Amino acid sequence: MKILQVTLNVIVALVLTMDRVPAEGMNLLPNGNFEGKDPLHGWITVFPDEAFYKDNGPYVKMAPPGEVGGRKAVMLDLPAGIAGNQGGKIESVPVPVEPGATYHIEVDCMTWDFSAKIHAETWTTDPNPQQKRTIFRKGPANGKPALIMCWRAQVPSPPGNSKSWTTASRDFTVPKTWPVAGQDRKLEFISVKVVNTGATMAAGKSYFTNFRLCRVEPKTADQKSKTKP
Repeated sequence: MKILQVTLNVIVALVLTMDRVPAEGMNLLPNGNFEGKDPLHGWITVFPDEAFYKDNGPYVKMAPPGEVGGRKAVMLDLPAGIAGNQGGKIESVPVPVEPGATYHIEVDCMTWDFSAKIHAETWTTDPNPQQKRTIFRKGPANGKPALIMCWRAQVPSPPGNSKSWTTASRDFTVPKTWPVAGQDRKLEFISVKVVNTGATMAAGKSYFTNFRLCRVEPKTADQKSKTKP
């Protein structure tokens, strides 16, 4: 009976601790490492409402493990003529965002033949859902209403044409509101996007994995003063 009581006490303690676990540090992207039977679950690869990217879907593939050191990674495999024009891209599905909160974003990149731009983009309900859908306006999907892009944070670009893995990252604070159609609106959702381009018309590939978006505590003035430039 004593063993049973101790076990019950441990279970209760674990449950209470789990209730107090803060949100900081938890990856908000549902499948940042492309796991599972459907490794692209949680990602958008087809953009029928965006003229430049309506044929984007076939460019997004899972990388053969032998090409990326055994890691699970997505490959943007661009045919000739694409990189030097619109490029290719992959976006996470929008997830809820906390206005005014600070976030950390990071992506592991091996750009190989091209260069890459990485953004965290915030969205709110589009007050004019009847307007044409574009790169800045998403149609209703997955239980979410039509959305309009508000504010975005650009991540320092990883090295172009790199044959080794590097991590692109930054911290940023989301605005509490953003003017949309003449009114200040709260930001509701956030997504992560990688766009692959190059100053070439040749075919080529780039690789990406370990997408992370986490809420963090902003650095205090004292912490910032101790940070090396």
